[in-house]
Amino acid sequence: MTGAVGPDPDPDQVPAAWSSVVDAVCDPERFVSASFSGARRGTRTAAEKVTVRPVELRTGRHLQVSTFDGRSTDVSNVAVDRAPTVVLELLSSGYATAYVKTLDGDLQLQHSRKGVPRIVRHRASTDEIDTSHDRAKPRLVEPDAPFLRAVGITDQRGVVKPSASAKYRQVERFVEILDHTLASVSDGAGHTAPVRAVDLGCGSGVLTLATHHHLSRIAPGSTMIGVDTKADLVAGLSATVTTLGWRDIEFRTGTIDGFEPDEPPDLVLALHACDTATDDALARAIRWRTRVVLAAPCCQHHLQAQLDRHHVPDGFEPMFRHGIVRERLGDLLTDTVRAEILRAHGYRTDVIEFVSTEHTAKNLMIRAVLVDEPDPDTLSAAAAAAERLAAVWGVRPALIERLDAGGRAGGS
Repeated sequence: MTGAVGPDPDPDQVPAAWSSVVDAVCDPERFVSASFSGARRGTRTAAEKVTVRPVELRTGRHLQVSTFDGRSTDVSNVAVDRAPTVVLELLSSGYATAYVKTLDGDLQLQHSRKGVPRIVRHRASTDEIDTSHDRAKPRLVEPDAPFLRAVGITDQRGVVKPSASAKYRQVERFVEILDHTLASVSDGAGHTAPVRAVDLGCGSGVLTLATHHHLSRIAPGSTMIGVDTKADLVAGLSATVTTLGWRDIEFRTGTIDGFEPDEPPDLVLALHACDTATDDALARAIRWRTRVVLAAPCCQHHLQAQLDRHHVPDGFEPMFRHGIVRERLGDLLTDTVRAEILRAHGYRTDVIEFVSTEHTAKNLMIRAVLVDEPDPDTLSAAAAAAERLAAVWGVRPALIERLDAGGRAGGS
């Protein structure tokens, strides 16, 4: 969102619940901050989350609007007399939840499945208004975090080593994605219940440790299990968490298919699990009805090997002339089918950039959040899309094989 806003909406068409949010944001003596997130059924918002707060500039009081699009945050300042338009523009664009903090109390705006808005009021969560403009950007993972030193990213002084700067940026980026994704399924006030998390194919475990570090801060009582087939890595990680004094995290040696949790996890990670190990993890998550799934696929050899230059859809023959193009086609086709299958099983799914291609060519992440009441037509359409892609290219994706209980990609 930019500083330019559209014409003022007709006040006669504004629901009373929306008006309550507008009134709270427009109160200069009591307004603290507001956040807008989630998407109402049948809408798609331009950004994942928008936050609004008052700031004092040399020209007077303004509203600072921070828009997070899944990759970066854009910040703009809007004159306070435009506050009603800003709020109504955001609500009209499809956001499902608004959480407004004021000195008198907090307001939580929610929309029902049919789009009917209602207000839930809470006790005030703060007793002060911060209008400073040049606030230091908070880090989700501080460089002096002990686990970063334990894995060799920082030195004894808590300074990031030059040789590990790219890895530190990857950790920061991942935790940022994790934080915003969990916020989308929280109560709107940023309160997250304890999370049961598993990392299937955890490898070196750096992001497993980063996840547990962040969960312990935002959702105390959360637990984490890392699973990998390499016993030496598991032993090293187990020693690391013992040294850190962490009790709610453990690492186990074993296969993804062989892992059986005591209770279905709320969060499943599959970060750079090689080839069909990603499909193994996604299949387990779907069967567990896991609420949030974050997968960064790697090495999609299974489907690439099935691509046949004698079975190419008309018009796509040039894409088989160059090996690297064919390889990337296989990567993109694999991840597209995976995303559609997740949608077919009731997940809101998107494919986003994980880290810059400057650091790795394997830079995509599949992010999936289970929908409470998915639209049956959406499930059927996604299942058909996955099957159609497989048929057109003459391939049998591994995830369809893992879930195939009746010849369909969809259903649950």
